[in-house]
Amino acid sequence: MSTGHIFFISWVAWAGKWTVIKKLLEKEIENFELALSCKTREPREWEVLWVDYNKLSVDEFKQAIDNNEFLEYNFVHNQNYYGTRFSDVIDNGINKGKIILKEMDILALPKLMYSRHDLKNHYTYIFLDLPIDKIKERMKLRWDCVEWKDFENRIKSAKKETALKNLADHVIDANQSPEKVFEEVFTIISKKI
Repeated sequence: MSTGHIFFISWVAWAGKWTVIKKLLEKEIENFELALSCKTREPREWEVLWVDYNKLSVDEFKQAIDNNEFLEYNFVHNQNYYGTRFSDVIDNGINKGKIILKEMDILALPKLMYSRHDLKNHYTYIFLDLPIDKIKERMKLRWDCVEWKDFENRIKSAKKETALKNLADHVIDANQSPEKVFEEVFTIISKKI
Protein backbone atom coordinates (compact mmCIF):
# COMPACT_ATOMS: atom_id res chain seq x y z
CA MET A 1 0.00 0.00 0.00
CA SER A 2 1.35 3.44 -0.89
CA THR A 3 1.70 6.15 1.71
CA GLY A 4 -0.94 8.83 1.61
CA HIS A 5 -0.54 12.59 1.78
CA ILE A 6 -1.86 15.40 4.01
CA PHE A 7 -3.00 18.72 2.60
CA PHE A 8 -3.03 21.23 5.44
CA ILE A 9 -5.13 24.26 4.61
CA SER A 10 -4.79 27.44 6.60
CA TRP A 11 -6.29 30.88 6.32
CA VAL A 12 -6.62 34.24 7.88
CA ALA A 13 -10.06 35.07 9.30
CA TRP A 14 -12.84 35.32 6.73
CA ALA A 15 -10.73 34.05 3.81
CA GLY A 16 -13.40 31.58 2.66
CA LYS A 17 -11.76 28.37 3.83
CA TRP A 18 -14.98 26.39 4.34
CA THR A 19 -16.20 27.24 0.85
CA VAL A 20 -13.01 25.66 -0.53
CA ILE A 21 -13.19 22.63 1.78
CA LYS A 22 -16.82 21.87 0.93
CA LYS A 23 -16.15 22.09 -2.82
CA LEU A 24 -13.15 19.78 -2.49
CA LEU A 25 -15.24 17.19 -0.64
CA GLU A 26 -17.87 17.38 -3.38
CA LYS A 27 -15.23 16.32 -5.95
CA GLU A 28 -15.27 12.76 -4.54
CA ILE A 29 -11.53 12.21 -5.00
CA GLU A 30 -10.54 8.59 -4.36
CA ASN A 31 -9.24 7.95 -0.80
CA PHE A 32 -9.77 11.65 0.01
CA GLU A 33 -11.24 12.66 3.35
CA LEU A 34 -11.44 15.53 5.80
CA ALA A 35 -9.83 14.92 9.18
CA LEU A 36 -11.76 16.74 11.89
CA SER A 37 -10.05 19.10 14.29
CA CYS A 38 -10.39 18.86 18.04
CA LYS A 39 -11.57 22.17 19.52
CA THR A 40 -12.61 23.45 22.92
CA ARG A 41 -14.99 26.15 21.68
CA GLU A 42 -18.75 25.85 21.52
CA PRO A 43 -20.29 25.13 18.10
CA ARG A 44 -21.51 28.00 15.99
CA GLU A 45 -25.19 27.94 15.04
CA TRP A 46 -24.50 26.29 11.65
CA GLU A 47 -22.06 23.66 12.98
CA VAL A 48 -22.80 20.09 13.99
CA LEU A 49 -20.63 18.53 16.68
CA TRP A 50 -18.71 15.39 15.63
CA VAL A 51 -19.52 16.25 11.98
CA ASP A 52 -17.76 19.62 11.66
CA TYR A 53 -15.31 19.13 14.53
CA ASN A 54 -14.67 17.09 17.66
CA LYS A 55 -15.47 19.01 20.85
CA LEU A 56 -13.25 18.51 23.89
CA SER A 57 -13.40 20.24 27.24
CA VAL A 58 -10.33 22.28 28.18
CA ASP A 59 -9.38 19.56 30.70
CA GLU A 60 -9.75 16.81 28.06
CA PHE A 61 -7.66 18.81 25.61
CA LYS A 62 -4.91 19.43 28.17
CA GLN A 63 -4.92 15.74 29.10
CA ALA A 64 -4.52 14.84 25.40
CA ILE A 65 -1.56 17.26 25.22
CA ASP A 66 -0.01 15.57 28.27
CA ASN A 67 -0.56 12.18 26.59
CA ASN A 68 1.22 13.43 23.43
CA GLU A 69 -1.87 12.73 21.26
CA PHE A 70 -1.52 15.80 19.04
CA LEU A 71 0.51 16.21 15.88
CA GLU A 72 -0.06 19.93 16.34
CA TYR A 73 -2.19 22.20 18.50
CA ASN A 74 -2.55 25.88 19.26
CA PHE A 75 -4.43 28.31 21.50
CA VAL A 76 -6.37 30.22 18.84
CA HIS A 77 -7.47 33.89 19.09
CA ASN A 78 -6.47 33.76 22.78
CA GLN A 79 -9.73 31.92 23.43
CA ASN A 80 -9.77 28.20 22.58
CA TYR A 81 -7.57 25.21 21.85
CA TYR A 82 -7.55 23.67 18.37
CA GLY A 83 -5.54 20.60 17.43
CA THR A 84 -4.88 17.64 15.14
CA ARG A 85 -4.60 14.16 16.60
CA PHE A 86 -1.88 11.82 15.33
CA SER A 87 -4.44 9.06 14.97
CA ASP A 88 -6.64 11.12 12.63
CA VAL A 89 -3.99 12.02 10.07
CA ILE A 90 -1.15 9.54 10.56
CA ASP A 91 -2.43 6.21 11.92
CA ASN A 92 -5.84 6.29 10.21
CA GLY A 93 -4.75 8.57 7.37
CA ILE A 94 -1.51 8.55 5.46
CA ASN A 95 -0.40 5.18 6.89
CA LYS A 96 -3.51 3.73 5.22
CA GLY A 97 -2.80 5.42 1.88
CA LYS A 98 -5.45 8.13 2.31
CA ILE A 99 -5.33 11.68 0.98
CA ILE A 100 -6.16 13.79 4.02
CA LEU A 101 -7.47 17.36 3.99
CA LYS A 102 -6.97 19.08 7.34
CA GLU A 103 -7.45 22.63 8.51
CA MET A 104 -4.51 23.83 10.57
CA ASP A 105 -3.53 27.16 12.11
CA ILE A 106 -0.30 28.42 10.54
CA LEU A 107 0.90 29.46 14.01
CA ALA A 108 1.37 25.74 14.71
CA LEU A 109 3.41 25.16 11.53
CA PRO A 110 6.86 26.17 12.87
CA LYS A 111 6.60 23.62 15.69
CA LEU A 112 5.43 20.91 13.28
CA MET A 113 8.29 21.70 10.88
CA TYR A 114 10.82 21.56 13.71
CA SER A 115 9.55 18.60 15.72
CA ARG A 116 8.35 16.37 12.85
CA HIS A 117 10.69 17.13 9.95
CA ASP A 118 10.41 13.41 9.10
CA LEU A 119 6.87 14.12 7.85
CA LYS A 120 7.76 16.95 5.46
CA ASN A 121 7.53 14.77 2.36
CA HIS A 122 4.08 13.63 3.47
CA TYR A 123 2.30 16.97 3.63
CA THR A 124 1.65 20.11 1.61
CA TYR A 125 0.75 23.35 3.36
CA ILE A 126 -1.65 25.78 1.61
CA PHE A 127 -2.30 29.23 3.06
CA LEU A 128 -5.28 31.38 2.01
CA ASP A 129 -4.14 34.97 2.41
CA LEU A 130 -6.30 38.06 2.73
CA PRO A 131 -5.16 41.65 3.42
CA ILE A 132 -6.02 42.96 6.90
CA ASP A 133 -8.26 45.72 5.51
CA LYS A 134 -10.30 43.09 3.62
CA ILE A 135 -10.64 40.98 6.79
CA LYS A 136 -11.99 44.03 8.64
CA GLU A 137 -14.36 44.77 5.76
CA ARG A 138 -15.74 41.20 5.67
CA MET A 139 -16.11 41.05 9.44
CA LYS A 140 -18.04 44.32 9.49
CA LEU A 141 -20.43 42.92 6.88
CA ARG A 142 -21.19 40.12 9.37
CA TRP A 143 -21.06 42.37 12.42
CA ASP A 144 -24.04 40.57 14.00
CA CYS A 145 -21.83 37.43 14.28
CA VAL A 146 -18.77 39.13 15.72
CA GLU A 147 -18.33 40.69 19.16
CA TRP A 148 -15.81 43.54 19.56
CA LYS A 149 -13.39 41.41 21.64
CA ASP A 150 -13.54 38.67 19.00
CA PHE A 151 -12.96 41.25 16.26
CA GLU A 152 -9.80 42.54 17.97
CA ASN A 153 -8.51 39.02 18.67
CA ARG A 154 -9.03 37.93 15.06
CA ILE A 155 -7.21 40.97 13.68
CA LYS A 156 -4.26 40.34 16.05
CA SER A 157 -4.22 36.67 15.00
CA ALA A 158 -4.40 37.57 11.30
CA LYS A 159 -1.34 39.80 11.65
CA LYS A 160 0.62 36.99 13.32
CA GLU A 161 -0.57 34.45 10.72
CA THR A 162 0.30 36.66 7.76
CA ALA A 163 3.82 37.12 9.16
CA LEU A 164 4.35 33.34 8.80
CA LYS A 165 2.86 32.83 5.33
CA ASN A 166 6.33 32.44 3.78
CA LEU A 167 6.56 29.06 5.57
CA ALA A 168 3.66 27.69 3.51
CA ASP A 169 4.29 25.61 0.39
CA HIS A 170 1.63 27.62 -1.46
CA VAL A 171 0.09 31.02 -0.72
CA ILE A 172 -3.19 31.80 -2.48
CA ASP A 173 -4.75 35.25 -2.72
CA ALA A 174 -8.17 34.79 -1.09
CA ASN A 175 -9.27 38.21 -2.30
CA GLN A 176 -10.04 36.60 -5.66
CA SER A 177 -13.43 35.10 -6.44
CA PRO A 178 -14.28 31.94 -4.44
CA GLU A 179 -14.24 30.00 -7.73
CA LYS A 180 -10.70 31.14 -8.54
CA VAL A 181 -9.45 30.33 -5.02
CA PHE A 182 -10.98 26.86 -5.25
CA GLU A 183 -9.50 26.31 -8.72
CA GLU A 184 -6.00 27.15 -7.46
CA VAL A 185 -6.31 24.84 -4.43
CA PHE A 186 -7.72 22.02 -6.55
CA THR A 187 -4.88 22.38 -9.07
CA ILE A 188 -2.28 22.08 -6.27
CA ILE A 189 -3.95 18.93 -4.93
CA SER A 190 -4.45 17.39 -8.37
CA LYS A 191 -0.77 17.80 -9.29
CA LYS A 192 0.34 16.17 -6.04
CA ILE A 193 -1.90 13.11 -6.15
